[in-house]
Amino acid sequence: MTLYNIHAMGIQAHCSDLIIDPQDMETIYFMSVCGYQVTVKGIVANLLENCGLSIEVDKEEHYLERSDMGYRVQIKKLPSGLVHAVVIPNLAIPGSNEEKQKRFLVITSEDRDILTLFFLHLNEKTEIPLHSSWTSWLWKTFKKQDNWLIELQTLAGDFKGYLFDYHPTQLHDLISEAIRKKVPEIIRCMARKGGNGDGTSNIA
Repeated sequence: MTLYNIHAMGIQAHCSDLIIDPQDMETIYFMSVCGYQVTVKGIVANLLENCGLSIEVDKEEHYLERSDMGYRVQIKKLPSGLVHAVVIPNLAIPGSNEEKQKRFLVITSEDRDILTLFFLHLNEKTEIPLHSSWTSWLWKTFKKQDNWLIELQTLAGDFKGYLFDYHPTQLHDLISEAIRKKVPEIIRCMARKGGNGDGTSNIA
């Protein structure tokens, strides 16, 4: 694990994980820091109050600021006596209804969890009836639309982040069109048990 010094208002802590906006390179979507309690809390407070943070990664200085989302902060005291804090947007936490909107985030260090979390969040956000077997098709569909799926930039650590911002009506239309066209990935779940995949069965 590589640790990077992160600064704010004359204080310093160590950053192990940092995910930022890929375009402006300043907006923080996920941060993990550790150090002495007073410095860690100071770094977190400066972020939440948007007073500015700075970090140097690969000889490049980044001046960081908070996003427009609400954050959840988790602080834990380590056996060493140091403190570890994780700052994550509410929109990345499944089941969080604090911000009901069509945006959501997937943040994970495990590749195998990306699609699972994507479907879980989308199923919570939309009123459109979805089936879990559509997950891969939905992911590919999101990627084809402008700015529905943005891969965030990992500046430090192993976590990956994805920001989703979709149009419910358009998504409904895309699913309806796929059903009309009998796209296999969509209609497969509609086939009856023992059927031929089209709702019919062979009778001996």
